Amino acid sequence: MIQDYDDYEEDEGASSALIERALSAVRRRLVLIAVLTAIGTGIATVYAYTLQNYYEAYSVVQVDPRQKSITNVDSVFSDMRGDHASIESEVQLIRSKPLLLKVISALNLRADPEFGGYKGYNASKKTQTNARPTTVEDLLASKREQPGGPQRDFVVANLNDQLAIRRLRNTLLIEIKAYSRGPEKAAKIANTLADVYLRDQIQSKQSAAGLASDLLEKKLNALRTELAKAETDVERFKARNQIFEDGNLRLGRSELARLMEQTVNARNATAAARAKYEQAQNVLNSGRDNGDLADVLQSNTITRMKDELAKARRRRAELATKYGARHPDMQQSIADVREAQRQLDGEVNRLVSNVRNEYDVARGREKQLQADLTELKSQQSATNEVSVELSELKRRAQNTRQVYESLLTRYKSTAETQNLQLPDVRIVERANIALQPSGPNHKRFVIIGFIGALGLSLMLVLALEFITSGISRPEDAERFFDISHLSSIPAIDDRSGPGFNPTHALRMIIAEPRSSYSEAIRNIRRELDVRRTHNRASVIAIASSLPEEGTETIASNIAHHYALTNKRVLLIDGDLRRASLTRRLAAQRNSGLLEVLWHGTSPDHAILRDQSTGLHFMPAMGPSPLEPASPELLASSHMAHVLAHLKTQFDTIIIDTPPLLPVIDGRVLADYADQIVFSITWRKTPKQLAKRALRLLGPNQEKVAGVVVNQISPSALEDSLGFSTQQNVHESTQRKLAA
Repeated sequence: MIQDYDDYEEDEGASSALIERALSAVRRRLVLIAVLTAIGTGIATVYAYTLQNYYEAYSVVQVDPRQKSITNVDSVFSDMRGDHASIESEVQLIRSKPLLLKVISALNLRADPEFGGYKGYNASKKTQTNARPTTVEDLLASKREQPGGPQRDFVVANLNDQLAIRRLRNTLLIEIKAYSRGPEKAAKIANTLADVYLRDQIQSKQSAAGLASDLLEKKLNALRTELAKAETDVERFKARNQIFEDGNLRLGRSELARLMEQTVNARNATAAARAKYEQAQNVLNSGRDNGDLADVLQSNTITRMKDELAKARRRRAELATKYGARHPDMQQSIADVREAQRQLDGEVNRLVSNVRNEYDVARGREKQLQADLTELKSQQSATNEVSVELSELKRRAQNTRQVYESLLTRYKSTAETQNLQLPDVRIVERANIALQPSGPNHKRFVIIGFIGALGLSLMLVLALEFITSGISRPEDAERFFDISHLSSIPAIDDRSGPGFNPTHALRMIIAEPRSSYSEAIRNIRRELDVRRTHNRASVIAIASSLPEEGTETIASNIAHHYALTNKRVLLIDGDLRRASLTRRLAAQRNSGLLEVLWHGTSPDHAILRDQSTGLHFMPAMGPSPLEPASPELLASSHMAHVLAHLKTQFDTIIIDTPPLLPVIDGRVLADYADQIVFSITWRKTPKQLAKRALRLLGPNQEKVAGVVVNQISPSALEDSLGFSTQQNVHESTQRKLAA
């Protein structure tokens, strides 16, 4: 949601006020900040120059992702990849506890006090020697070596703290940096850790290859047994079903297809022979010409005999025209016709008989083939079931053999190459002995100490500024209470002592007219006059939320200022319970406001007059204490008549009212006021209580001319970004309590 312009200006003003308040607090407490910063810097300096020098040494290893092998066989682990995750994993692996323990063992660091070890430690026996601990460190180290539950290995922890292992930018290089009090020791630690890292990689690969060989050997033993069983099952099945080899199966699919084809061809041949035979029979039975039969039988002999028969008949016909029936030529011709007819009929009968025989043979072959096909189908069904089961047994044995041979090859290569492993890293640069110490950096310690002390000082100053529950700036008062800020009044010394004048603070406008306090009083009077809406007598009430807010001092000085300008002014002490203003201004009095309201004493008899300024003062009560019901008296009609009478005699009436929260008296007196000045104590009066006191005024809140921030520290007034009061006209404002 976009804020309105007014809301934006309000937020911007609040932020600016916070910044100005913070800067003001810093300027007011520059001395405190400087002292704290100097102390912190001094402590950091002393600490820096008491630290012991240390040396650093570094070695560099390179992660090599390229494939490396002595033999041309695959390794158990794939080569290391050169991606970011792999490099960072190697960095963490280098500083792992197992590798650090190997470095500690190789360099006997458990006997080195620098790493938390103790001199009585015997690295070879892993036990404590007979030497008794002579220092606190030795005693603690001896306790750490005692068996028992899980304990922290301080030597490993200290060694880890003195190592810096990192990847060099985005390269494949890893820097191993070691710190120690001795340059040679630092170089040894860096180089030993690099060597241990390389050896650990080789050992890890060898261990992995050995483990893989053991697993493969166990698996091969199981597969060997399984393969023998599978092959035995195949041979037993073949023997049980009388199968000696794959070619001895009864019939394959091709033989069955061939027999079916022969059966179909035989059926077709039988049908053709039958059709030919039946057609020939039909021709013979019908008595048709033998020419039709010749076409049916497709015989050239019949055709030739038919032609000869035709020739004999033509010759007989020709001779019949010349000779009689008894002529020898005629008789010979008739005999030739008969002979030709006999031969033709004999040939026809023979051919028909052959057709009948062919038909019978084709039909018999068809029946034989059909019987063979039926028998082959039944045999093939049984053979298929056996073939399927045999194929399954063979396939199972073949798969087992393939797995076995593959694992056997892998096992041989792994076992042979177990001790032929190369690391995936190499040492690029070994650590050298440092010639100069690397630290501590005294200048850096001093700078950090200075910055830290300065920061803590600023935080302390800002905390002191912002943790207060009261108002610290006039802008805060205006923003929080939503009323105008009339003035900011500095704090004044009001201590008793030799020569103490109890009226000094009440008459600051006269005693120190050029002080900042007097300027603040003048500013209040100026704001009140500007806000006055009529020319008749005005009643001004000085109110506060809690006791000890300085209302009596403010009321007295405002009244004295009005009196100095030839105004007829009456100052009334409206606090009928404590009467603190009365005790300080009128120690000698006969009566006061309480007697006027309780006994009906004339107001003129209760008023006192200051001869030097012309200020009139009505005390709260006389010297004899009374215990009337104060709120009821103040709210009575007699009080209204008294004020009405006093307005005819004075131009301005100023009433010092009781605090609004503890008692109701101040709220009752607010009903008679034309203007109300609300006073709060700087950084002391709780804001929420002050706001509650204003709400208790009810409709009289409209009479509140503004808020006065009282008892402000002089350093806050002297700051240019502090409270917007009048400038100090007189720098040497006296704080003495002289008359």
